[in-house]
Amino acid sequence: MAVVLPLRLLHYVDGIFSVIDSRSHNVQEYDIISYTWGAKEEREYDPQINGVTWAFTLKKEKLAQIKMLMRASGIQYLWVDSLCLNQADEREKAVEMSKMFQYYKSARKCHILIEMTEVWDPLQIVNDLKFIDHILSHMGGAALASEAMKLTENMHNRLAMWADTAHWNFPVDKSIVRSAAVDMGVLNCYATCISRVSSLFHNLYFSRVWTFQEMILGKNITMWAIKKSPENREDISNIRELDTWMDLATDSRDKASKLKDWIASCRVLKTGAIDAILRIIEEDNLILWILQLRVQGISRAREDIINGGPNWWYENYKGISNIFSAISLTPRECYQKRDIFRGLLGIFNGLFTPEEIERDMTGDDIEKISFNFFKQLSTKTEFAWTKLAISSTKRGEWDWIPVVEDYSGDMTTDCFAGVVKLGKLKAKGQAKTIAMTGVKGAPRKYMKIRLRQQQNSDFQFIFKGCNCGKKVKTGTFSSELIPTYDQPKDVYKDETGRILVQCATVLGSIMDPGCDVIQYRRKLLHNLQPEWTTSDPIAKPTGWVDRCVSGTFWENPSREYVRVHNQSMNYRIVDITGCESRLYNKRTESISCEVTVNCGCTIIAPFSLIFGAMTAVEGSFLGERAADIGPDGRIILRDGLGLVQVGDVGKTFNLVAFGGDINAHKAYASSCRSTKDEKPVIPKLPWPNGRALVREEFTHDLTDVMRDYAYVETGGSGNLLISRNHKLDQYKIVGVCIDEWIANDKGQDTVTIR
Repeated sequence: MAVVLPLRLLHYVDGIFSVIDSRSHNVQEYDIISYTWGAKEEREYDPQINGVTWAFTLKKEKLAQIKMLMRASGIQYLWVDSLCLNQADEREKAVEMSKMFQYYKSARKCHILIEMTEVWDPLQIVNDLKFIDHILSHMGGAALASEAMKLTENMHNRLAMWADTAHWNFPVDKSIVRSAAVDMGVLNCYATCISRVSSLFHNLYFSRVWTFQEMILGKNITMWAIKKSPENREDISNIRELDTWMDLATDSRDKASKLKDWIASCRVLKTGAIDAILRIIEEDNLILWILQLRVQGISRAREDIINGGPNWWYENYKGISNIFSAISLTPRECYQKRDIFRGLLGIFNGLFTPEEIERDMTGDDIEKISFNFFKQLSTKTEFAWTKLAISSTKRGEWDWIPVVEDYSGDMTTDCFAGVVKLGKLKAKGQAKTIAMTGVKGAPRKYMKIRLRQQQNSDFQFIFKGCNCGKKVKTGTFSSELIPTYDQPKDVYKDETGRILVQCATVLGSIMDPGCDVIQYRRKLLHNLQPEWTTSDPIAKPTGWVDRCVSGTFWENPSREYVRVHNQSMNYRIVDITGCESRLYNKRTESISCEVTVNCGCTIIAPFSLIFGAMTAVEGSFLGERAADIGPDGRIILRDGLGLVQVGDVGKTFNLVAFGGDINAHKAYASSCRSTKDEKPVIPKLPWPNGRALVREEFTHDLTDVMRDYAYVETGGSGNLLISRNHKLDQYKIVGVCIDEWIANDKGQDTVTIR
């Protein structure tokens, strides 16, 4: 590809900085920089750089860091967006935005500039991880390092150094590790490497939209770290290539898996101390799995672009899906909502002309911008790109486009969660695809879910069974009132696991009453991955979902004796610090869901818990695995995050069922109230099945007897429920299937969706 010069470049020579017109200089090559602007811009000021004649608001500290980079690396020409673009000129920005692909591919090198509180050399981490590998291969997990014949004196010394260092990084007390007879040097070296790799990828730089694009488009990417010295002076360090750090993410998970096996394999019986150590490593493994997915998605995207050229995305629909999965795997932000979409225009090179960017991708109407983005992507690829979500907007022939609804808060790339290829794009904005047609039965609602905004981010679980406040039979002529707990009970530290299992058991009994509740809660809590503070290292043992309720009623509750309709819970789980599930993030942690079942049971719980519970139902692909790497190395997401949007706060959704009996909950609740404790309660009606999530305004009544239903399988990410009013009409998307399979009598057929 021929070198494309930006309109302007930052020039450094003989200690002087200036912004020059690249067309009037004989520039042969230039570098490009990727960085975050930091907190909100400063008031307009004069950067005192010749050539900058427009309003300038980049933080002064950031400008100084960019200058420091040019001095340290010997760069003569550098493209810097804040300096080389007139940020107040929308026309100029539109023209330059359309050339981002060419600029990043034409640059000699891309430099990533990040601020760090501590700076590490990745090659030292590589060496330390190799050291761990060597120890694991040549010494048994319960062996004495001093007696290991295969270890050299140098290896002994390194183990001793890591064991005796004042910086103990493994999150279990030294005395406990010592009692567990696990080599302390191995654990401290491992924990130090893991924490350094993880902390780098938790840097602000890796949470922005524009930097995601720049990491993918950049070539020969070198990373530079800015650190404040004790004298409050900023120093700059070359911390080597981005690829090295991304490889470390995968290597770190490899060591976590090996270390767990190394410790466990040589022990027949495990002590409490061993349990505490293994639990930490298991949690590391889950966190590193997500990190490995993140770098895998970026690496695969870079391969797609390098091999596909400027128009790589025109025919590469798997690559497009990977982009949306990679950018939504962890939520990314930007200052202006519209930049959620504009920040991808370099990756989708040629998607919009400068005129179209200025016309269709500017302003504050995020619904219009998102519609234009997906309409243009569908038109150019000739594939209909939609979202695994419930749509209510009526747009005629383009109803299937996943419009992002505006709201008052900050937007993130969660809006790209669940984006899928629906089918081929036809004339007049119609989508042609294969669907399972002739769905049996009619949708009948039996549960509604309302999204609410909380004033805080408390992890609270409130459950009121429909029988609470009523009398339950205790004998032939006796009964007693079922209590209701209206006041919250605070749950602290070591109790947290037990209470979470109880809550998950209740959710399984309501959301999926015919399921194996033990398997259900294991799946739900494994996908949720809650984190909480403990006061004792054995308070959260390995296999805590089963072990923390061992010996209680909740250990192995039979569905005939659970009787959740007679129960009431009101817990505020104080010490939960977060969840590793994608359903839990800065946006969703303050959203709760109010669930109402037609029997009268109500639940109020965090968004992450309710939607995790809904997608964990038996026979649903949504909860099988939250995220995975497909056979071609691309990311597959199927955790249900895209079902609703943060902009849906205040709205209500219904769970409907095509099969079973929607009065099953009511009938079972009546039996729970009239059957004595020592006798089993047997369901009298079949539980709802063929379940789907629809908007509250969706109805099916006597006037809709001719309505026809089907569902579209979207390649493993989920199934979209579609319907039409009569056989001559076109289908439209009306919801998302919770069950993977719904009974139908026609099988696969080609359908048209408007």
